Amino acid sequence: MGGLGSGWCSVHNGKAETRDSMPLDIRKITRKGLLVPGSSFDWQWTVNDRKVAGISVRVDLQSMVLSYLMQNTGEVVKQQVQTQTSPCHFGGERHWFTCPRCSKRVAVLYASDRYFACRQCGGLGYATQKEGIGDRAMTKADKLRKRLGWPAGIGRPNTGKPKGMHWKTYQRLKSNHDALVKVSFHDIGRKLAFLNKLLEG
Repeated sequence: MGGLGSGWCSVHNGKAETRDSMPLDIRKITRKGLLVPGSSFDWQWTVNDRKVAGISVRVDLQSMVLSYLMQNTGEVVKQQVQTQTSPCHFGGERHWFTCPRCSKRVAVLYASDRYFACRQCGGLGYATQKEGIGDRAMTKADKLRKRLGWPAGIGRPNTGKPKGMHWKTYQRLKSNHDALVKVSFHDIGRKLAFLNKLLEG
């Protein structure tokens, strides 16, 4: 049995982030073939390949039982979380958690405190919600760079059209990328001008 409640949670502007609140993603569990009624498995979270927390999971027919040790109190907690399915457009089915607090259908639950719940019930924000317009543009540009097979970082040179990509697709992605880079650099220039003004004043 793993442990929770070790204080591993970053807070910015008074609101914890989803990425630091130990997300339990039913899609990942399904892809690993672990969603088998009657089975049990251990799930863990790592930072730089170092385990920081973990739980034990028992899979029932339409629910999961999560077992974990609260490291700050030594209390063993067991939480039953209901699951449900919905049909996919091309056959098969998709699995979901039912949030224990609001009963909303969600793919991810977060351990924001003693119990797992959805992002809204846990009062969690996305890291991107705290980014300025320039930071968001930089993040989006880097995603396009990855899709284009270019080195990460908007200041680095482009390596041209990836092999096998249609020219029309390439031109569209490159145009979007260049527009985002322009926004990001404009925001950087604005911040530098503001900083220089503070230093001069």
